[in-house]
Parts: sequence; C-alpha cells; structure tokens
Amino acid sequence: MRKEFSPCGIVCDDCGWFKGEKEPHCEGCSSKEGKPSWGECETYSCVEERKIEHCGECDVFPCVDFMDRYDPEEGKVDAVKRAGILAYRKQHGSEEAIELASEVM
Repeated sequence: MRKEFSPCGIVCDDCGWFKGEKEPHCEGCSSKEGKPSWGECETYSCVEERKIEHCGECDVFPCVDFMDRYDPEEGKVDAVKRAGILAYRKQHGSEEAIELASEVM
C-alpha cells in the first residue's frame, strides 16, 4: 500500500491529524491540492511553483521559510527532522524515506 508523503517531509499516514487522532482531521496536502484542513499550505504552493516533487529537490533547500514552518507542539526540531528526511528522500527515493521516517518520526 502506497503511503501519502507530503512535499514538506511528513508521512501523512503516520500523522495524528491525518489518522483522525487529532482535530481538525486533515486529508493531506497532496489529495487536497495544497489546501489541508487548516488552510492554504505555503510549502505546497512553493513546490508546485518550482515544479518539483518535494522541498528536498529545491536548489535553496533548506530555506528560511521551510525552517520556520513546524509543528508548534514539537518546535523547530520538527523542521530539522523533516529536512533530514527530505535530504534522504532526494538521494534514496520516497519509499526508503518513508521507511526511515516511520522509524524515527
């Protein structure tokens, strides 16, 4: 079964909002074309504009904007973890990055 992997490095299937454990329920950026339950995703818009699959493919990654977008419950360490997952994703592909993210996130 293919898991949903957001452009910002979140494996949606492992996310409490996506799984319905937290409110409001989120259907994921990709399936909602960058408009998840909480509003418009600026990261998704940026990736679409640049015509890349995820932030890790960007020539300015990790940018200040990426590093300033994180789960407030986790703090900036959330952005740092996702940056690592996306760097790994760029080198090894989505499936291996999903496996790694599921182990460490």
